[in-house]
Amino acid sequence: VTDDLITAYVKTREGADKAGGYGIQGIGSILIEKIDGSFDNVVGLPLRATLQLIEKVVTHDEEEEDEAAAGVYDDEEDD
Repeated sequence: VTDDLITAYVKTREGADKAGGYGIQGIGSILIEKIDGSFDNVVGLPLRATLQLIEKVVTHDEEEEDEAAAGVYDDEEDD
């Protein structure tokens, strides 16, 4: 990253309201050479990973509810 590129970015004022001084999701992306890991993690909350975790928990809870309901019905049949 050259001094001229940094100066040009600063003149856009895009980074003025950013804690790190740039916004990777905007013009500030020109300052980034490489990302190791999740783009969402750089921006903020890792959305894909969070959604996958939520889906895993919800699916697991639904499976437990189905198993519990099946157990209740099985017990009733034994009576």
